[in-house]
Amino acid sequence: MNTIVFTLGFDVTSVIARLSEMGLAGKEHLVFVVPESSSTRAIASQKTLENHIAVLNSRGFKLTFEFLKVGEDDAIKAVAKIYNTLSRHENIVVELSGGMRYLIIATFLAAMALRGRVEEVATRLESDGRHIAIPLLEPSPLTSSDARVLEELRFSGLQSQRQLAASIGRRISSISRSLSKLEKMGFVNSSGSHPRSYSISPLGEIFLSDYKTNSKAKVGLVDKRWGESSS
Repeated sequence: MNTIVFTLGFDVTSVIARLSEMGLAGKEHLVFVVPESSSTRAIASQKTLENHIAVLNSRGFKLTFEFLKVGEDDAIKAVAKIYNTLSRHENIVVELSGGMRYLIIATFLAAMALRGRVEEVATRLESDGRHIAIPLLEPSPLTSSDARVLEELRFSGLQSQRQLAASIGRRISSISRSLSKLEKMGFVNSSGSHPRSYSISPLGEIFLSDYKTNSKAKVGLVDKRWGESSS
């Protein structure tokens, strides 16, 4: 079954038109990414879509749907929530023509991490209304050393630079460079001051999983639960 994802704003006309253009098979699952704090207009839009889907199903379709509510305060949590929801599906088509900018960006980042399951990402041009595909780039900017740091944080939890250096067997200066890079990318969180402690973020979990699945440089990543290579 195909899954079609829409970032939803107040105007549902484009969504309804796109559903008509796509030539639905009739058993698709529709995911509408919406803000967690919905306004009266947003709720009205959602109700309009529910009614439209009910009409389609009354004509023999068997569409299912859900409204995926995403918070606005934490972009990393937003990406992680969208990723975790969509990771349960295959054959995903993502439509980025409506909704708030942060929803569009978060959904696109999740699609990048799920690219093996995503068939197409597309949007409608505001200039002339044309529907165009958006390429998915390789999202894993991790070196094997960076991935090893994330793997250690995933397994061991909160760690200082000195603890990571001892666990991994690298110099503190090397660990410091990796952590600085990973923190800027949103892959790790830090707390405290002397010494600072680090933990893997939800976004780091996503991209570590992507790295381990898709990278050819997985040698040396050890899953300590089993005492064997994760490759």
